[in-house]
Amino acid sequence: MKPFYLVETITRDKLMHQGIFYRPENPGKKALLWVHGLTGNFYGSISLYETLVDQCEKKGLGFAAFNNRGHDGITSIKKADLRKTTGYDRINGGAGFENFKETIYDIDAGISFLIRQGFTQIILLGHSTGANKVCYYAGKQKDKRVTSIILASPTSDRLNQKDKIKLAKDLQYMQELVDKGQSNQLQVGFNFFPMTPKRYLSLFTPNSWEDQFDYGDPRPRMKCFSKIKYPLLVTLGTLDESLDRPAKEVINVFDSYQNSSNYKSVIIKGATHGYTGKEKEFTQTVIDWVHKL
Repeated sequence: MKPFYLVETITRDKLMHQGIFYRPENPGKKALLWVHGLTGNFYGSISLYETLVDQCEKKGLGFAAFNNRGHDGITSIKKADLRKTTGYDRINGGAGFENFKETIYDIDAGISFLIRQGFTQIILLGHSTGANKVCYYAGKQKDKRVTSIILASPTSDRLNQKDKIKLAKDLQYMQELVDKGQSNQLQVGFNFFPMTPKRYLSLFTPNSWEDQFDYGDPRPRMKCFSKIKYPLLVTLGTLDESLDRPAKEVINVFDSYQNSSNYKSVIIKGATHGYTGKEKEFTQTVIDWVHKL
C-alpha cells in the first residue's frame, strides 16, 4: 500500500475540490491526472489507484485524483468566499446539478495543482463520463501544460439507454419543464440519481456538448475527439456493462475519427467498465504507453 496525500485545490470560479496526490520517491516531469466519471469521486477507485501508483513509482510519475463539481449524486460544494467568517459559502453540486461546460475549471485546477508540485508534463486520464470531460477539454482548450490524453471506458450515457421510446418522452418532458422556468428543480425516478431538467437534457440530448461519443449514430460526429492532436490512448473492456454494442465496433469508430499525432486503442479482454479484476492489465497498458511517449 502506497501513502497518498489528502489535498485540496480551488478552481477559477472558486470551488474547493478535495483529492489525493501521490509523489514518487524520484519524480520525473510527468504526472497523471485522473478525472472521475458520473457520480464518482476521488476515493471511489482505490484498488485501481493503488495498482497505478505502484507502477507510477517505478517510472517516476506523479498521480492525482480530485473531486469535480459532478462528484456523487447530490452534494454541497464549498465555494471560497472571504466575505464569510468561515472563508467559504456553499453551492448545490453533484452530478444532478452539474453544468458540463464548467468541467474545464475543474480540470484546469487539477493541472495547476500538479504544476505547482513541480511536474511539467500533465497526462489527462478521464474515466467513463470523465472521458467525456477530458475529451471536451482537449478538444476545446489549447493547454500547453497537457502533453497527452487517455480515455478509459469512453462510453455514451445516451446510447446506453435501452428504452429509446421512454428516453424520447423524458427528453420532451424535461424540455417542457425548462420552458416553464423549472430547469433547476430536481426530478426523481428518471435515472439512478436525482437530476435537474437542465442536467438531464445535457446528459441525454443527441449532439449536446456532453454527448461526446456518438459512435452508435448513423453518422457519428465525434466532434471534440476528432480535434485532439495530443498523443491519445483509448481503452475499452470486452465486458463493459455501459456498452450497447461490442467493444470492437466502438473502437472501430474511435480509430476512424482520430487525428492524433500518436494514437493507440486497446481492448482489454474480460474487463468491465471499471476494470475490476483487470486493474493490472489496465495499468500496464497505461504505463507502457506513457513510458514510450
